[in-house]
Amino acid sequence: MAEYDAIVIGGGLGGYICAIRTAQLGGKACVIEEDKIGGTCLNRGCIPTKALLTTAGLFSRIKKAKDFGIKAEGCSVDFTAMMDRKEKIVARLRAGVEFLLKNNGIDIVKGKGKVTGKGTVEVTGGTEPQKTLSGRNIVVATGSVVARVPGIECNGTNIITSNEMLSLASVPSSLLIIGGGVIGCEFASLFSEIGTKITIVEMLPQILPLEDEEISKTFRRMLEKQGIKIYTDTKVNAVVSPPSAEAGRGLAPISIGADGQSSVVSELSNGEKIETEKVLVCTGRAPNGSGLGLEELGVKMDRARVIADEKMHTNIEGIYAVGDVNGGIMLAHVATAEGVVAAENIMGKDSRMDYTAVPGCIFTFPEIGSVGLTEKKARETGAEVTVGRFPFSACGKAIAMGEPDGFVKVIADKSGKVLGVHIIGPEATNLIAEAAVCIRNNIGIEGIAKTIHAHPTLPEAVVEAALDTRSEALQILRKKIG
Repeated sequence: MAEYDAIVIGGGLGGYICAIRTAQLGGKACVIEEDKIGGTCLNRGCIPTKALLTTAGLFSRIKKAKDFGIKAEGCSVDFTAMMDRKEKIVARLRAGVEFLLKNNGIDIVKGKGKVTGKGTVEVTGGTEPQKTLSGRNIVVATGSVVARVPGIECNGTNIITSNEMLSLASVPSSLLIIGGGVIGCEFASLFSEIGTKITIVEMLPQILPLEDEEISKTFRRMLEKQGIKIYTDTKVNAVVSPPSAEAGRGLAPISIGADGQSSVVSELSNGEKIETEKVLVCTGRAPNGSGLGLEELGVKMDRARVIADEKMHTNIEGIYAVGDVNGGIMLAHVATAEGVVAAENIMGKDSRMDYTAVPGCIFTFPEIGSVGLTEKKARETGAEVTVGRFPFSACGKAIAMGEPDGFVKVIADKSGKVLGVHIIGPEATNLIAEAAVCIRNNIGIEGIAKTIHAHPTLPEAVVEAALDTRSEALQILRKKIG
């Protein structure tokens, strides 16, 4: 007889949520985790970076205190205390997750899980030498790993990944970031605010390549205004720590960083050589589905990606895959939704994933939020597209907050259906939730316009941008029609 309804391999967000939902529906579940409960998001990703970004954001506002009539001279960052706060937040949340699992009757099994047959998982490396679990279903939720750049070896000291970045002992004086995606831009914003000289190198034509082009261009201008150097259409061919003799051949003498490590030189495809204290390799993440015994069972895979359908089921009965490991949209909230869908199907429901309104949140300075189609993608559908914009410089609450930069952009079709919303500016990551609800539930421009929004608040900017798609915005100069 099966011991569990669901054996979940991986204790990250998708995995533990799947186990909890299984328990809510009356099932018995366990979670196998070889490291720490909470996975990448809680321990090395979303939560620790947001804890640090919150500190950096507060420091930024304190530096502007004079503009608000407050005297706060001489403030500085205590990096050790900043990192300690981050660790306390992570530990508190991790303990909370463990409590939730135990409270729902879910067994936490320490070790590495490997599927050895239909409904059986072998666990090794835990407190027991070896343990075999049996269950009706297996859920693979092993997440992702840092993607590597061919030819560039991370040494964990001055050539590092995001994992080491979150464990630094001191603020680097200078940092070159390989990759201008979400993770790279968040680290750029964070460390620029606390005094690091930042350079971003992105091989594609724009930073944040998945964002709306207008948003990306605006964000680039804002970063450059903050003193961040950005290269696009550029590759890093090599990262080296040359001997001081190299100085005679066009390279500056190698200096010693605050942590006692020699700085490094990055050789760019445009011929430039840039010396920095550290280099952060930030080129995304890759699915982590190898070594789980899935190939031997015939589970359909694409290298380390475990392929799953809209019910999160693989091609093998009783095996599901949720979160980053299935190579879909690699976001924590998507993993959560997929975990719920898998659990509901395991427990006899007919549940399917709907990816039409997945919000994206970038916790930079300023923040960026997006959902739905970009303007370019919307026009490629052949729809008759209308675009509305509303600047935060015309929003009373944004001005009162001292954050007038940025705008809301709403993309709609001729019928008033909302196709996409893109926001850059204050609290964009919170504001985007309203847009996601509208797209998911087909609430069009009329529905947004007729919903009374409180004044003075930032969401008023969403209403005005929606009205602007039909040249009816009330708090900016009216567009000329025709």
